[in-house]
Amino acid sequence: MKREIQADLQAALQSDDRRVILLEGARQVGKSYLISQILPELDCRTFSFDLEKDRLFRRDLDETESFDDFKALLTMRHGIKDGDLLFIDEAQESRHLARYVKSFKEDWPELRVVLTGSSMNRLFDADTRLPVGRTRSFCLFGFSFSEFAECIQGEESANFLRSTPDNVEPSVHQMMLKLYDRYLEIGGYPEAVLSAKRGEDFRSVIDEIILSQEEDFSRKEAFDSELFRMSLRAVANHVGSPSKYTHWDTTKYKAKQIISTMKAWHLLLETEVRSLNPERDGFLPKRYLHDPGLINRFRSIAAPPVSLIDTISPALRTPLGGLFENAVLINLLNGQSAYAEIGTWKQGNQAGREVDFILQKGASRIPIECKAALKLKKSHTTNLLAYLRATQQPLGIIVSAAPLETIHVDDLRIINLPVYLASRKNIEALFDQT
Repeated sequence: MKREIQADLQAALQSDDRRVILLEGARQVGKSYLISQILPELDCRTFSFDLEKDRLFRRDLDETESFDDFKALLTMRHGIKDGDLLFIDEAQESRHLARYVKSFKEDWPELRVVLTGSSMNRLFDADTRLPVGRTRSFCLFGFSFSEFAECIQGEESANFLRSTPDNVEPSVHQMMLKLYDRYLEIGGYPEAVLSAKRGEDFRSVIDEIILSQEEDFSRKEAFDSELFRMSLRAVANHVGSPSKYTHWDTTKYKAKQIISTMKAWHLLLETEVRSLNPERDGFLPKRYLHDPGLINRFRSIAAPPVSLIDTISPALRTPLGGLFENAVLINLLNGQSAYAEIGTWKQGNQAGREVDFILQKGASRIPIECKAALKLKKSHTTNLLAYLRATQQPLGIIVSAAPLETIHVDDLRIINLPVYLASRKNIEALFDQT
């Protein structure tokens, strides 16, 4: 199955733009597999190295004293020539590689270069900063919902989800909501989804992935494993809500440290809450996890499973809303630059109106409000209308579990988009039609 990012990534590798390609993302989301699927499709020789496994190559690389020395290593020992492609996996394991990224484009533009890793912040540190204009970044998460649907139900369902239909039949709407419930439960780790498809215990697969992440993170970042798990629990239990350092049972200093590091590893996501008046800012950020399945594994053990369709209790709809919001965010970010940001708007005081996500498209801003509701109410449009009137923009998006609907208020338009259609490409397409 092709990932949705695959065409864009392959086009970047085949273009005349010879910036170094950086593919980032948490462990086990499919980075190495994705590159392995693309390389045979390219019209060039490819040379692949994994710096965790190819220790001899990593040692030789780190013993080089200059880019010319490294180039000699590649050409004389490994036979790499102009027009070839160099793929280095787990690039952050090298002490020297970051120094050479700038030189690839300037001094050896005939060589195509791809670097992947789960913690590229360890590649570019305070001593060797990311060279501006020399790289192009992509960030991979687990399966988007349409990829999940293709894996579970087939290509026809996925093609429907990647479209912007004018109408959705009630039976199709219910079928997709049931499938989205499974997505919220299982998440997007490819191995977990494949395990669920085979009828196996996908939860044990997620637990093994978490354990491998925990061991790797603790070994390389010097945080103890309990602090790692505490961070996942803290976010899972307050997902989508203003995140306080008191959610971490440690000092504020340590909480800040591990949050910053886990963001750099793409394990935690964060949106900054901003008003239209910077002088009124100072709101707490909202934090999320990089996979919906993780939330279900780390939520309080006393909390029962939640469902878009079956959960009725208002007390349980609140955590459902956070999980729903988290999944929407992942589908908005998947395949974008690792440095792409999505913000949250607040009217300007602690009790002010708030819009969950503000998506940037060129010079425009698309406001997106998330409501885990089966029926749309007039009150659900209030925050969006406040933002649209304040910014004099014509279109807002509500993402919910309610049927597809367009609402006109004066000269403003709000599209209620069923959550299964809420991909970045679909939302941008609707905005372009305005």
